[in-house]
Amino acid sequence: MPTVSAIPKIGMILKDLASRKIRSSSTGGNLIRTWSASAITTQNNGGFLETVINGAIRFGNFLISGIASVISFSFTKLWSWIVSGVQFIYNFNWNISDTAIDKQIQGLWNSFGGILGGAVGRAIGWLGCGVVPAATVFSFNQSLGTHLLKEVGEQALDEMLDAASEVINAGFRMGTQATFLWLYKDVRRALKDPNNVFGQGLRAVLGSKTIDNWGSGESWTIAKAVEETIEKIPDAFWRNFTEEMLEEGSEACIEAGFAVAGGIDAFLAQQAMQDNSVLGPDRTVEITPDRSAPDERIILTGSEAVLRPTIVSVLATHQMLDNRDVGVLINGTPTDDYITPGVQERQLFIEFREKTAPPWKMPSGKRARCREITIPDIKRGLTWDEIKLAAKQYTSGQRLVTARLNNGRQMQCYASTENEGLQKIKELLVLSTAEILPNGARDSGYINPTPRRRSLPYLVYPCKAVLTWKRRAADLQGREDIAGNIWEEQRIEIDLWPDREPPGIKPLG
Repeated sequence: MPTVSAIPKIGMILKDLASRKIRSSSTGGNLIRTWSASAITTQNNGGFLETVINGAIRFGNFLISGIASVISFSFTKLWSWIVSGVQFIYNFNWNISDTAIDKQIQGLWNSFGGILGGAVGRAIGWLGCGVVPAATVFSFNQSLGTHLLKEVGEQALDEMLDAASEVINAGFRMGTQATFLWLYKDVRRALKDPNNVFGQGLRAVLGSKTIDNWGSGESWTIAKAVEETIEKIPDAFWRNFTEEMLEEGSEACIEAGFAVAGGIDAFLAQQAMQDNSVLGPDRTVEITPDRSAPDERIILTGSEAVLRPTIVSVLATHQMLDNRDVGVLINGTPTDDYITPGVQERQLFIEFREKTAPPWKMPSGKRARCREITIPDIKRGLTWDEIKLAAKQYTSGQRLVTARLNNGRQMQCYASTENEGLQKIKELLVLSTAEILPNGARDSGYINPTPRRRSLPYLVYPCKAVLTWKRRAADLQGREDIAGNIWEEQRIEIDLWPDREPPGIKPLG
């Protein structure tokens, strides 16, 4: 019977290939080239010292953020401060001498020095003997250094945060006590002065001898006074009842206060976690839809999940309504001419505003005032530059200047004076085929306006221009005049507030 030789495994054959040997030597034995998508993709070649400094800076920033979280406000901390303050007042010796006050302040300062030194020593020990050696290892062996920094860094951070918390809490507590002692000593010195008005009133109530001996003799505390009052109760039953009631009531009040404060903190933390997990943190976004109008900004505030679709909707709405008329009453009257020498086929409306560029709101929040001038029988082929040149700024006011034209129509302009209004009408009539009749201008403004109507003149600047023209309708769709003719109306709106001609503006046909 013939024997069958064993077939070598594919892995054994591939391992001996020359291409595999070359790839293995070029990739460090991995055989497959890899790349990292993590945030750290570059190596620092600045040397050991730069590595240690950069690591220390990052660790310091992280430590500062941790300390900020430690000293953050909570209702539990607030209640603990209130309890500590009440206990301090309850056990404070109100008959303490000035010398004893100075010794207590000095003792508080010395105690704080010990607490601060312990915290600094703990930080130096963990940094010098823990973080720095781990950073040193990281410069030679990144894998081992990363592991050491993670293990040692977490413990070092916890220890330093605890030390920082102790220093901050002790500094606040001791500082408050020292400030109270210093103020108490100064206030008592002022009240003991015979010339002090409040001191005189206090002497009338307590007696001059009591005020003069204030700060000398036996100590007096609220706790001692309460204890002596209880001890004076003759009946043992009511004496024990009162003593236990006050002791247990105060302890229960403190525990209940901590329970309420802890419940409030837990509720607020739960609400914050829900908001961050579902809707994301609150953000404030400022949108500038048109770069040519940097003052026109839209500010949105809300959570991330709500802001994302809102921003898209705002930009889409702005793009859809940009350079479109959303229904503005031009000169307050419809464009149909029922009582005119004839159908007005072409007219241009120039809108002036109190601001040079959008948004059309003043710094006070009020809407910028607006003036409109209607120009009849507009010439054909007008360019943006010609309209911009004619619609220069002018001073608006309460004088209504009216000019009769040779085509049977008229132009009106509110200006500060009659000459100002007539000059503006003449500048705009350059765009029309009509002319002012001789002696055709008159001023019908207020000569002596009432206080309610009186206002100061103000500058207005060109905002936009709207061209409307009519032509005979080919069908029955359109507007009918009094003669029975049907007209269809079209409009073109262009912005005049930019300094340069916007792109895509063609001559008005």
